[in-house]
Amino acid sequence: MGMDTRTDTLPQVMDPVIVELLKTKFNDECNISSFVPAFRSRLNELIRLVSFSDTGPMMVRELKFVINEIPEFKIRIYDPAPDVIKPVLVYFHGGNWIAGDLQTCDHICRNLAAGSGYAVISVDYALAPEFSFPVPLYQGREVIVWIRKQGRYFGIDQHKIVVGGDNAGGNIAAGLVHLLNQADNIKLFGQLLICPALQCRFDTSSYLKYGKGYLLSRETMQESWGRYLQKTISDAFGEFAAPLLAESVAHVPQTLIYTAGYDPLRDEAEEYADRLQRQGIPVTFQRFGGVTHYFWLMDCILKTAQQAHKDAIDFLIMINK
Repeated sequence: MGMDTRTDTLPQVMDPVIVELLKTKFNDECNISSFVPAFRSRLNELIRLVSFSDTGPMMVRELKFVINEIPEFKIRIYDPAPDVIKPVLVYFHGGNWIAGDLQTCDHICRNLAAGSGYAVISVDYALAPEFSFPVPLYQGREVIVWIRKQGRYFGIDQHKIVVGGDNAGGNIAAGLVHLLNQADNIKLFGQLLICPALQCRFDTSSYLKYGKGYLLSRETMQESWGRYLQKTISDAFGEFAAPLLAESVAHVPQTLIYTAGYDPLRDEAEEYADRLQRQGIPVTFQRFGGVTHYFWLMDCILKTAQQAHKDAIDFLIMINK
């Protein structure tokens, strides 16, 4: 399947909905001295205003993981067909590693589960600065190991595991692919990366063009990386924190990557898509030209987000055929 769909789905002219959103408080810089609480509050408010799901009844349940040596955490399982064995998407929400929870991506998970027929597991991973790298990756690893051991009891095909996420969640998902390969010799079924952060550098063309005034700033990303890595800044050069720097990508599964035209993270994600394709990894890629970071979450107000969800569902269905 290795399609190259590298064309904007919209003209590069900014979507009018985004133009108006940039005039609101959501485009203001957070005060760094109160960065974490301010950022968390603002993301929660944005999600309430721009997200929507109308998928009808669905079995949803939560489990708590209590594991030695890592913080306890919860997962939420969305199951559109409890009596059928089905693939699973393990999803990590965005929020720059410092914000977000199970509600942040609730509408995303419901939409993807209802549309694709997959079970979707949302991971409520530990946030920075209270917890730092690599805690979220090891929590994700525990979820994958649990699926492989017990997934069938929950209607999950243990051999068809897809990981995915947006923003920091995309970073965690992509890093987890490399961790599972090295630590457990596990190769996954697929990955879905939405506007992911893939390296701890801030000098790409998209950072220079869109690093201020487009909802997600260069300064915010620098602060976020610092909170996530804390005293392990050397890990910024390893593939678990910076998947773009992986020595080998031969173990990376079939992949969907979305970028946004006005996103400072755009170029690093597109470089990763290029690298995967050059190494023969099947990649489905789309740049949504008229939007900014966070567009994926805005299905209540943005037709582009609705289309992106449909395309992601098509990808999940296609790789399962």
